[in-house]
Amino acid sequence: MHPCCQKWIKPCIFISCSAKTKIAHCFGCTSGGLQCPNVSALQEVRNCNDHPCTVYHWQTGPWGQCIEDSSIPSTNTSVGRTRGDDVSCSVGMQTRKVICVRVNVGQVPPKKCPESLRPDTVRPCLLPCKRDCTVTPYSDWSPCPPTCQTGGKTKSKQYRKRMIVQLPANGGQDCPEVLTQERECEAPSVCHGYRWKTHKWRRCQLVPWSVRQDTPGAQETCGPGLQFRAVSCRKLDGGQADVEACLKLASPMPPLTQLCHLPCQDDCQLSSWSRFSTCTADCVGVRNRKRILIGKSKKRDQCKNNQMYPLSETQYCPCNKYNAQPVGNWSDCILPEGSRMESQLGMRVQGDIKECGQGYRFQAMVCYDQDNRIVETSRCNSHGYIEEACIIPCPSDCKLSEWSNWSRCSKSCGSGVKVRSKWLREKPYNGGRPCPKLDHVNQAQVYEVVPCVSDCGQYVWVAEPWSVWKVSSVDLKSNCGEGVQTRKIKCMLNTIDGPSEQVEDYLCDPEEMPLGARNSHLPCPEDCVLSDWGAWSACPLPCTENSTRVRVAFPLRRPGKEKKCPPTKETQSCKMNSNCFHYSYNITDWSTCQLSDRAVCGFGIKTRMLDCVRSDGKSVDLSFCKE
Repeated sequence: MHPCCQKWIKPCIFISCSAKTKIAHCFGCTSGGLQCPNVSALQEVRNCNDHPCTVYHWQTGPWGQCIEDSSIPSTNTSVGRTRGDDVSCSVGMQTRKVICVRVNVGQVPPKKCPESLRPDTVRPCLLPCKRDCTVTPYSDWSPCPPTCQTGGKTKSKQYRKRMIVQLPANGGQDCPEVLTQERECEAPSVCHGYRWKTHKWRRCQLVPWSVRQDTPGAQETCGPGLQFRAVSCRKLDGGQADVEACLKLASPMPPLTQLCHLPCQDDCQLSSWSRFSTCTADCVGVRNRKRILIGKSKKRDQCKNNQMYPLSETQYCPCNKYNAQPVGNWSDCILPEGSRMESQLGMRVQGDIKECGQGYRFQAMVCYDQDNRIVETSRCNSHGYIEEACIIPCPSDCKLSEWSNWSRCSKSCGSGVKVRSKWLREKPYNGGRPCPKLDHVNQAQVYEVVPCVSDCGQYVWVAEPWSVWKVSSVDLKSNCGEGVQTRKIKCMLNTIDGPSEQVEDYLCDPEEMPLGARNSHLPCPEDCVLSDWGAWSACPLPCTENSTRVRVAFPLRRPGKEKKCPPTKETQSCKMNSNCFHYSYNITDWSTCQLSDRAVCGFGIKTRMLDCVRSDGKSVDLSFCKE
């Protein structure tokens, strides 16, 4: 391209499939520049559209709005991408219309176009996050007028307000309707005529260094301190009154202390300001006040700097004809500078580099004279601005409860687990650290699981003696026959001294629960009487189909003539996992990572337990595996 020409326009005119030209235009040269070339130098020729012409092709419409995709679970969210204040939270779906078109004809059936080249009709997209309305906490209540008021019986009101920090967006929670609250002040009392009288401030007393630094050290002889003064109660005629009368009926008590500063050896020392000189008339002239250097400060050059340590101050005389009015908008909320103020009123959150806390905002003031002309702000005795306190909300992290007590061990015999949890106490706001994801199984925000072992012998079944026989079918001649006996069964806590107290039945092994009732035969005269069956003998290990176990009883009374004793021995086949078991050691899973009491991250400890498991999967005492 020739340097005189500014740009190409219409790089290729697609008149037909065989168009081959590319045309440039020159807009002319500036004064003193190079002359433009002739027309032939402004043309360049190349082939274009040399591909076969397509008769049928796909035509796409614009992508539609991003909508929520119901086929994707709500938990399947994408990583947020931030662009300004727009944060994308979850995956949505966009669609568009795709049709098959014939050149110079229009829409035709889709089968005419090649399916392999068909553009997508659906694509994923990112939905913006829901953003809830955020408001500041309520301010303090505005002060009520003094309790003692003269005249009028109208009740005064006090107010407090909160401000909207962030408006809702994208379907987030709406802002509360109520931003200001009011309430009536206490009913004014009848004025009895009491007032506070303040006395002279005492000498400035230093706050001990050990108190300020919280460490023992040498006493300072200069620096910040406190001044005290006495306050007494007076009647309107000047007579003495009890302090309680002023506390109840007068205005609020004046402060008893104030901050002060004792100059250090190297500080410049000045006297207090004198009173302002008298004005001859309102709105005319100026008034002055003065102070002087005292002590060694008179000889120090740095103390003679009138900009740093002015010795006189001039004001325009007060004038009701001058009127100060605010102008413009409030400034942003500005935090105080300096570490000392910062620690009291504001804070900087490390990592996020955010500033928050209490600050001040400013608004310009303009001073008008009686003709509504702008004059110097000093004529209104104004600094040129007004200020008010403001709050930049600090991030508040997610707050959880303290750890709950450990749950009971899940198994009453062998190894189980015990759990403790933390629940949500306060949600985060203003960008605070988010809460851990809720565990829906344990219904807790955070939980810890550790293995535990329960002594298999700590809970035992205890059976009371059998009751007296209750005969159900009676032999009328000999008072004998079929009968029933019952007894109470209790689950007891087992101690060194034996079973001590009754506990819930679920703590004992249900498989080992003795029978609470039995049917039997109440022996008739001359019947053989046998003892109760003894315990079954142990099945030999390993368990096989051919092995057996036995139990025996012994005669308590011999039978009469023509009667026999029933068998005194009973045999039973040993069956695997029914009355014959194998035992093996098992190691439990690792517990969750346990940190020290105050830690929220870092190194911790995981534990696991050794367990003895029966071949049917039941946990038993470790002694079975040892044998």
